[in-house]
Formats: sequence, structure tokens, C-alpha cells
Amino acid sequence: MSQITESLNRINDGVDAMRASHDKETAELKSRIEILEANGDRPLGVAGSGDRTNESHAQKEYRTEFLSWLRKPHDTLYKSRLTQASHDLSKKDVTIGTTTAGGFALPEQISTQIENRVRQLNPFRKLVNVQQCGTNDFKALVGMADGTTGWVGETTSRTATLTPTLRERAPTMGELYAYPQASNWSLEDIFFNVQQWLVDDVSADWSAQEATAIISGNGTNRPTGILNSTPVTTADTASPVRAAGVIQYIQPTTPGSPARINMDSLISLVYTVAERYLQEADACAFVMHRTTAAFIRTLKASTAGSYLWQESAALGQPPTLLGYPVYTCDAMTLHTVADGFPVLFGNWKRGYLLADRIGTTITVDPYTNPGYTRFYLRKRLGGCVLNNDALKALRSAD
Repeated sequence: MSQITESLNRINDGVDAMRASHDKETAELKSRIEILEANGDRPLGVAGSGDRTNESHAQKEYRTEFLSWLRKPHDTLYKSRLTQASHDLSKKDVTIGTTTAGGFALPEQISTQIENRVRQLNPFRKLVNVQQCGTNDFKALVGMADGTTGWVGETTSRTATLTPTLRERAPTMGELYAYPQASNWSLEDIFFNVQQWLVDDVSADWSAQEATAIISGNGTNRPTGILNSTPVTTADTASPVRAAGVIQYIQPTTPGSPARINMDSLISLVYTVAERYLQEADACAFVMHRTTAAFIRTLKASTAGSYLWQESAALGQPPTLLGYPVYTCDAMTLHTVADGFPVLFGNWKRGYLLADRIGTTITVDPYTNPGYTRFYLRKRLGGCVLNNDALKALRSAD
């Protein structure tokens, strides 16, 4: 009898264990259905809606779990689901970045939106040479064009020619971060678009920081800017050559304090750039502050003449000056500042290198500030002048 009782007890224990497991799975499934139903009830434009046909099933699963976790980061169930979704992606060889310091990589959909918004707000993202790299130890080589060649006859002896010198350029690296926070009540509201909020909040600040670093960054935990080393008048062909991070400048000849920019000086600026760089016309452009652009737009052929800078006829394209596109950036010096450099021109692909570490990561902190959840987003990038012959500056001075 005792054996039968013992067997029945084991069966009952097994049934209880199965029932507990079933109840847990049912609860998880119910929670998932509620989340999906909430996503489905959202109007267009909120997180979870829109056409995402470029995402794989695994990527969609990861993004869904990620956005759910953002709303309740302290809930271990949501975190475990996100961890599993991340693991499933890695098994399918889908790259989303690496988890660091307890954080998760942003889903590709959100990271791409932030990157696109930064590119729209920061003209340099579409102008300079952006290289994706996986390490801080990233270097580029620039040929100094000092090799020699010669002419010989068919049977004439050949003498050795000079080998071109290579200059090594290493961008200075830093970490760009944002630390926004939202109230827990807003995160629990299904109509609060967490994804769009992060994109809008982060991209605007990152854009301004990137642009400023590319122009004037000091190289300490950030890119080294084009104007970090003061430009000089030394020409490309002079000996000794300029230091690797120093570009050449020209100065307007019109008298004044400071000297006024005129069309003659802009023409000189363009033709100071070597022909080999101007041949890549799609990489050449002016960059200036919008206030400087507004001043140049007022220049006329004569007092009663027509404006020298005409609008671009192509819809959606930047305006052109002397045949080259003009981009405005608030990080540039105003033309009214004495001894400033309000206009840059040249071949930006050749002139500046932006080393972009792959992946943007996020760490969510719902504990430090009661009632709020903080989001720590970060990415690493660096930059430096690549070829200092390819870019020129216009100086405003007495």
C-alpha cells in the first residue's frame, strides 16, 4: 500500500509541476497578447506602427521586446524576453551591436532613424569621409605626392626614382552620449511614442555636438576639428610642408574692419584648391554659418545690379555658389568676427576623416530618480583632418 501511495504522490507532484509551468506560460502569453493588442491599437506614427518591411522576423521580435522593456525596465520578465530575443538574433547571424555595461544595443530600426536624423541636421555626415571601424586603433595613410618619374629610351638604363612618402593619420576618439529621462507614468501610456521621443531628443543634440567637434574639436575625448590648428598662408607646394592638421587660408583684399567677404575672394578660395581635388566635383562644397550665407546672398554686380548668388533650380537640392553646393552650419564662425574663418571650401571626402564605431548602445536606469526612468545612450567616434591640401579657409581680418 505504501508503494502505491508513494507512486500516487509522485504523480500528483508531477501534475502540480506541470500545472504551475502551464500557468506561468499562460500568464506570459496573456501578457504578450496584451502588449501586441496595445501596439495594434496605437494610431499611426507611434512606436510599433509603420512599414518595417526591411526588418527580418527576428529583428521585429527584438524591437518589439526592446520597446516593451523600455516601458518596464525593472520587470524581470520583460528583460528576460529581451535577452532571449537578443540571443535569437545572434544565432541567426544578425548584427545589432554588442551589449556593454549592462546595456542593450538599440534595434537597427531605431539606430538608423537616429543616424538619418543626425545626417539631416549635420551637413558633415554627408560631406566628409565616414569610415566604420571596430576599434579605436584606426589609422589612414595619405600619399604626399612626392614620388618622381622619368623618361627613357628603349635600351637606356633606368635609375631609381623617389618613392612617395606616406603620412599616417589617426583620428582622436571619444564617446558621444545622451542621458534623457521620462516619467514612468508617460512610459506606461501606450500613446507615448518612446521610439520617436528617443530619436528626436538624441539626434538633435548629437548633431550639434558632432558638427562642433568636426569644426573646432580639441581632440580630447572627441574628434580633432579642422580649425583646432590655426590655418596658415603656407601653400601646398611650399617647403617645408604644413603640419598634417593645418590647412591653408586666404584673405579678402577688400579694405574694412574686418575685411568684407566679396565675390573675388570666394573665387580665389575655390581656385586655391588644387585641380585634382576639384575634379571630384560631387565631393566639393562650401560650408558657412547661415548668417554668413545671408550676407553673401546680398552681394550684387553693382548697386542696382542683380544678385551674384542665384538660387538652385533643382528642387530639394542645396543652393550653389560658383557651381558648388553650399551647406550651412551653426558651428561655423560668423563673418563679422575679426581673425575668424567663416567660410570653408574644398574636397570634404579627401579632407576630413570621421571614424564611426559601429553600434549605439543603451542602458536603462529606473532606480536612481524615483518616478522617472533614465536612458543612457552612447556611441564612440573620432575624427581628424585627413588631407590638409584638400580643404581651404577664407579669413576675415583687417
